[in-house]
Amino acid sequence: MSIKNIVALVSAGRHPISGQARHCRNDSLAMTIGLALTSDLNAENANSVNLKVIHAGHAKNAALTDYLALGASQIDVIPALENADIVDSLAENLKNVDVILMGSRAESGQDSGLLPYLLAEKLNYSLVANVLTIKQTTEGIEALQFLPKGKRRSVKVTMPTVIVIHPLAPVQLRHAYARQANGHISQFATQTPTQESKYSCTVEWQTQSTIRKPNKLKAKENKSGHARMLSATVSENKGGAVVNDGNSVEKAQVILSYLREHRLINF
Repeated sequence: MSIKNIVALVSAGRHPISGQARHCRNDSLAMTIGLALTSDLNAENANSVNLKVIHAGHAKNAALTDYLALGASQIDVIPALENADIVDSLAENLKNVDVILMGSRAESGQDSGLLPYLLAEKLNYSLVANVLTIKQTTEGIEALQFLPKGKRRSVKVTMPTVIVIHPLAPVQLRHAYARQANGHISQFATQTPTQESKYSCTVEWQTQSTIRKPNKLKAKENKSGHARMLSATVSENKGGAVVNDGNSVEKAQVILSYLREHRLINF
């Protein structure tokens, strides 16, 4: 069974520090693996196999130019309608595709990691997750799967299939400005919104800055350098007191006295 068409799904990523739009590294790995697979297939067979790169969203997203620089000659954009389920939109355009490649999760938006599974269920395709490398065999696709504790497993799967690439895939990403300048982004015609799926989420996600964790109160140790060296090598009693007797007021007074003694409070 030979591969006739391959599709790589890419999403708009977000830089973890600056928050600027960029390519999603997980999807970039999947696209690069797809490019390498098509190159190998075209070298072995006379039939030309092309990799189609598809993005569901907006064609003017600044992140898409990164995928052009990484090797995509053209990116086809499916308009993301507000009242349409993105799984239905993708499934409508991915019928009769032999291999669908994508990353494990997006870097912005809901990024739940469920899209590959919902899409495979919608298309009734097989799915292989945590894939490091892929190659074509006489039966279909052979994928090297990532397992915990450094283990690996070879999996044979028949086509059509959805392959989810693991973030630790041995792929080196190479940017080239010439490819970015020569690449092309095209947009599909706007589709009529389909009926809302049971998996769709209409809740607006809100983002906020992280809350700084409070500093823990710790009494300063007035030890000499020799004493600190000994404490690093010898187990010693840290002192302190365990108060079991007395009422809550007396126990609180002991804690208050300790805080005042070590100047952790000023009252």
